[in-house]
Amino acid sequence: MSGDRQDRVLKSVTGLEGGAVASGSTCGVLSGGALGIALMHRESLRQYGVHAASAVMEEAGRYVDWFGEAFGATTCRARTGVDFYTVSGQLRYLFPGDRMMRCLRHIARAVRYLHNLSGKDLSRGETSTGQPLHCAASVLRLVRERTGIGDDMLEELAFVFDGGLAFRGGLCGALAGALMALNLAFGNEVRSLRYHRTIKGFVAGHINLLVKSKIGMPEPFGIGREIVREFREQAGYIECRDIASRAFTGWDDFQTYLAGSVYCAGLTASAAEIACSALKEYRS
Repeated sequence: MSGDRQDRVLKSVTGLEGGAVASGSTCGVLSGGALGIALMHRESLRQYGVHAASAVMEEAGRYVDWFGEAFGATTCRARTGVDFYTVSGQLRYLFPGDRMMRCLRHIARAVRYLHNLSGKDLSRGETSTGQPLHCAASVLRLVRERTGIGDDMLEELAFVFDGGLAFRGGLCGALAGALMALNLAFGNEVRSLRYHRTIKGFVAGHINLLVKSKIGMPEPFGIGREIVREFREQAGYIECRDIASRAFTGWDDFQTYLAGSVYCAGLTASAAEIACSALKEYRS
């Protein structure tokens, strides 16, 4: 697997910081970590298909559960106690620094947890379904077909966002797919970005959470904020547990639900349309 392809996967998730464009939903450490688990086992996914995907989802679910037990919550809003869409919230997170440092410590522990999973056999999950249906992957595919912006590796791995990340009811997978598509075009090149550009992007992004007249556009937080807002207006919520009004017990339960949900199919199409409209507007 070439490094530049992994870089595109990294680029796609830069907008999931702060619980999806700082909206306070599922912590970005969880979103990135779950995607990393899928990336670790890409060869098993190719060899064993849906059975490996089910096993990866089980492992990703255990990661989410561990994170919640270790740190008390899985959402950014609960962990930080701030609203990044306000000046006071951003300042409280940065100063005196206790909350930001706590996040950094949690990242370090999460990385150690994920490192210990490398080499684990995840080729045999529990599932009886055939051709599966997905949320984020479907949005990514639709956006690629309509705009040419996409990445086949990301589409292979994005099933981990199903059911609000490993069926845990968090950030809606369709919205996650829309944001990842956006970031394939406008996200940060994580490995190659120089320090001053990183700081400049961080500042511009967080200013754009606060103001109507955005700066440095096209910029992923400025655009992503609008995608989250439009999706919330249509769905009423941005988290799977609220949208579906239920929890999922596992792969087969989720697949049965998704196959019969006209509402979720409509939200998937809407999320793709929102992303395509944003890409068309800001790429012109």
